[in-house]
Amino acid sequence: MRLIAPALALAALLTPARALDCPPLAPCAVANGAYALLLPSGWDRSSPLPLIVFFHGFGDTPGDVIGRADMAALVERERLILVVPAGLDRRWHVRPGGPRPRDDLAFAAAVVDDVTTRLPVDPAMVVASGFSAGAFITWTLACERPGRFTGFLPVAGAFWHPVPAGPCPGGPVAIRHVHGLDDTTVPLAGRVVSTGARQGDIRASLATAVRTNACSARQQTTRVGDLTCAQWQGCRPGGRLAFCTHSAGHEMDAAWLSDGLAWLRDRSAGSLGQAPRRNDPGAEPVK
Repeated sequence: MRLIAPALALAALLTPARALDCPPLAPCAVANGAYALLLPSGWDRSSPLPLIVFFHGFGDTPGDVIGRADMAALVERERLILVVPAGLDRRWHVRPGGPRPRDDLAFAAAVVDDVTTRLPVDPAMVVASGFSAGAFITWTLACERPGRFTGFLPVAGAFWHPVPAGPCPGGPVAIRHVHGLDDTTVPLAGRVVSTGARQGDIRASLATAVRTNACSARQQTTRVGDLTCAQWQGCRPGGRLAFCTHSAGHEMDAAWLSDGLAWLRDRSAGSLGQAPRRNDPGAEPVK
């Protein structure tokens, strides 16, 4: 999926009524970067709301994400704060052995700190998410520096190669990964990109999460809208893991984030997090 809104659209999309305490018609600035901020209409700006920090894909901008109708609808439907950090040169520098012109993990932490200073945020629901390259930094945060987040919802991207063997130094986390079975941009097995770097294998990334969360081999497979989700059971406290697939390619749908938020909120099923909507005994478990 390519998002087509121009980079300059960011300033026009952040009106004074929606970019609280940031300069009018401008993104919010922090050390070494900036982020876009979208708030639900009619919010009293005193009641704490959930926060999603969404990392854009390679070549995209915060304005591209904010400009999506489904993301704006997500903010209204879920009554949440949407924050979209700006990647340096429209990319995220988290590949092992790759260039690090900016510490993007520290930048992500600075963004969360800045938002929580400006706005009342529900501390029980501070979620990192991202699409494609944005999912690569989401997985890296979950492994290396998860402390400021309560859950992770990556879409169509995981670790770069070599995938860390695990367990991750950050300890158990709640992570729900969504991926297209027909994705050729970030295939399940990964691929070599134009720079010569290799994307990590998605199932190897999941295996790292299984080891980190100390989950059992037992899974429950359910249907959630257009997704088939395998959810590991018996994970350590604080650790939950789900792998959801759809039949299409390299795509992003804000509805998957709504499903992910419901999964994070529902802690009644142990490691499952989300109560199953429908059992699908015919589906194969993730190996």
